[in-house]
Parts: sequence; C-alpha cells; structure tokens
Amino acid sequence: MIDYGNKCDAKSIYGDALVSIGERNENVVVVEADLMKASGSEAFKKRFPKRHFNVGVAEQDLLGFAAGLAAMGKIPFASSFACFISQRACDQAVNSVAYNKYNVKMIGSYAGLTSEKNGGTHISVEDLAIFRSMPNVIVADPADAVEFVKMLEFALRYEGPVYIRENKGEFPVIFDNEYQVTPGTSVVLRGGKDIGLITTGIATQEGIKACELLEAEGISVRHVHMPFIKPIDKFEIIKTARITKRLVTVENHSIYGGLGSAVAETLCEEFPSILTRLGMQDCFGETAKLDYLIKKFGIDASGIATHIHKVIGQ
Repeated sequence: MIDYGNKCDAKSIYGDALVSIGERNENVVVVEADLMKASGSEAFKKRFPKRHFNVGVAEQDLLGFAAGLAAMGKIPFASSFACFISQRACDQAVNSVAYNKYNVKMIGSYAGLTSEKNGGTHISVEDLAIFRSMPNVIVADPADAVEFVKMLEFALRYEGPVYIRENKGEFPVIFDNEYQVTPGTSVVLRGGKDIGLITTGIATQEGIKACELLEAEGISVRHVHMPFIKPIDKFEIIKTARITKRLVTVENHSIYGGLGSAVAETLCEEFPSILTRLGMQDCFGETAKLDYLIKKFGIDASGIATHIHKVIGQ
C-alpha cells in the first residue's frame, strides 16, 4: 500500500502546486507571514513576484489582508505554522474569513508533531479543533503528498474558506495520481471485520503499518482514512461501527476537538459503539524528532497495534 521508495517533501510539493495553480488562474495570490521558505511558497514568489505578499511576522495581518484580497475577487492561499494561523490569528479567521465566507485558503504548515524540534509551543495540538468549530470552514488533514496536492486543487475550485494541514518533512506516497478528494467522503483502505480503525493525516501511514502487523497475527481490521475532519463522513463511520462494533481513532492532534471528537459525536447521535481515541492525551508536544514523538504519544504503528489488542481483549 505505501510506496516506501517514493518519498515526497511537503514543502516542495506546496511550492510546485502553487506555481501550477497560479499559471492556470491569474486570480491566485499567496500571502505569507515571513515563512515562505518553511511552507515552500518561495517557488511561487520567484514565478509570480507581484502576486506574492509577505506581511511579516504578523499572523493576524496575514488573514486580515487575505480576507481583503478575497473581497476584491482574488483567491488567496495564506500559510503559516499551524499553531500560529489557528491560535494567533483565530479572531481574524472567525470574523474576517469565516463570517464573511470569504474565498481564503488557509494552510497550516508544520502540522502537529511534524513541527518536531521547534518545540512544544510550536506543535499544533488544537488547530483542527479550532477550525472545525468555525462555521463555513472546510477542514482537511492529508495523508500524503498526492492527497495534499489534490486538496489544494479542490480548494482552488471551491468557493469558500478552507483549512488544510501541511506536514513538515518527507513522507511515503499512499495514493496514485488518479486519486480524487471530495469533502465528506473517506477512503476504506482495508475491509476487515474484527475492529474499525479510523485515521487521518500522517496517522494513516502508521495505521497502514499497524494493520499489516495485526494481519500477521490473524486480526482483521477495517481501516478507514478520513481526509476531511469537516464535513466528516458520517455514513462510513456508522457503517464501520455496524460491521466491527468497536472503533479506534488515531490523529496527529489532541483527542479533543479533532477526528476523535468528530467520530464520537457521530456515534453518540447515530450508533453508540465502543470507541478509543488515540492522539495527544490533553497534553502539549515536546522538543524531539518525529519518530520519537509519535512513539511517545502512542500513535506509531506499534502503539496503534498495542491499543487495538487491548480493545479486542476487553
């Protein structure tokens, strides 16, 4: 399922995708808070210098300025670290972008634990929860570079505010170029029946590896990748719950307000089931490499497999 020999760097992918989008639509502009080298939008700046705006280290201005551009008919892609664009610019995201349904594409780079050695203050454990709570905003967490590009392409076509996570670093490829994204839909990666595993973002890559470990032990897992946290695919959540009766969610985010909460809300209203949520357990991140962090917080393949054993054994 995962192409380990084909890894793509999110930063390079973002820059190339923006250039491609910009060449096809002259209304596309890019707004940065002095982090274009981190996000990768520097490629767009070189190609379209008059359509790239750096507001400096001022995330509130980033979204306020982007909202103004959208009001004038432009399609701004505004990016900053996920922790900054969700926390520091929250007021502008709500009142300037979401309230007005402005056509702003908000990109949260260095998402979750991928921020690594930038430290606990820069690890976004609540950005999905913040944006999911905002009316009119679509919220997405891509699993690989292909899905990230497809989400950027979708954002270009969609009229309205979108928040997309951008991970830091290189990750293997899961999907092929024919893959397409649609809000409110998910992808069933494995059709098992013993337990349901619902993942999003980079947790999906770990989930795939966990399923391989469990399959070798005779445990059949129904693995669902949920690229959109809002709107969530309620139909597939309920279907998986009906088949397996027990679910585990895994996310590179706090268990509060993100994927786990969205699944819990759906189950509570539609089909009550046993649910275990894996992710950041009401805590901040730490200053360390990604491999260490995902293991420490139990969202690596081994940790996922261990928790699934516990759920099945209950």
